[in-house]
Amino acid sequence: MHDYAIFGHDRATVGRWLGFASISITGGLAQFMAWANNLTGSDVFTRATITTGLVYFCLDWAFNKWAWKIPFMDIPNLNGRWILSGQTLNEDCSTRFNWDGEIGIEQNWKSILIHLKTKNSQSSSYTATLSKRHGPTGGWQLSYSYKNEPELEKSHELNAHKGYCEIEFDSGLSIGKASYFNSAGRRTFGVMTLKKD
Repeated sequence: MHDYAIFGHDRATVGRWLGFASISITGGLAQFMAWANNLTGSDVFTRATITTGLVYFCLDWAFNKWAWKIPFMDIPNLNGRWILSGQTLNEDCSTRFNWDGEIGIEQNWKSILIHLKTKNSQSSSYTATLSKRHGPTGGWQLSYSYKNEPELEKSHELNAHKGYCEIEFDSGLSIGKASYFNSAGRRTFGVMTLKKD
């Protein structure tokens, strides 16, 4: 997985809120332990030390794993398997050939990986950005650069190459429409339609 940018989402602000929450929680736990020590007379509570750094680490881990998916955060959860139908196009936009495949997306708050697999090759992302599409139809746009490698049995026919893809997801994150182009080894371009599996 690699880092990705989300336009309109300030990770630094989230980090500040996590820092504020960790200080508040640590203070509350210290007060609770002092109260429990006075109530029970046991010094086990005064020996326990909870640092702000430990609480921050736990909050950051939980946010990266789960909390970013809360609708309030307004970050799309693209995780999962997407079935796709692709068309490589000619210069006049007529279909050169059709192909099928699947895209697997693994995502958390900080990282993402987009992996496309067809019968002839596989590609993996190395940069990505997400941006919200404003307007009545809404949705999200995922833009990413990838490196493609042909399957071993196709390596004599196909070249490894790099490319770029933009996928427009609907507001329900169930279908997508994409365009892509390749360079540095395979100068082709085309379109794809995706459906969440």
